[in-house]
Amino acid sequence: MAQELKIKAAPEPAADERLELVGRRTLRVTGVKEVLHVEEGAVVIRTAEGVLVVHGEGLRLRQLAPQEHRVEVLGQVRELRYEQGGQRSSVRKRLFG
Repeated sequence: MAQELKIKAAPEPAADERLELVGRRTLRVTGVKEVLHVEEGAVVIRTAEGVLVVHGEGLRLRQLAPQEHRVEVLGQVRELRYEQGGQRSSVRKRLFG
């Protein structure tokens, strides 16, 4: 009796992640999977390495290239932090109380 062999398709490789901060006014991020939240004081991005939280003032997205897994954040960047566990609900809870 022949045994059926099932082969799972390999997952799509994640884009390499790179953070480039230029003069605390421009943040370029590659390896972006999803932009979760954007407001003047915080931007939350799911990346190849986890959930990146950017805090600052006057933050906004200038360039979004989903097909290239790239995003650019403009404004005064004060803090870059990766969330533990990468859970969307905990990120929102910390942002909004």
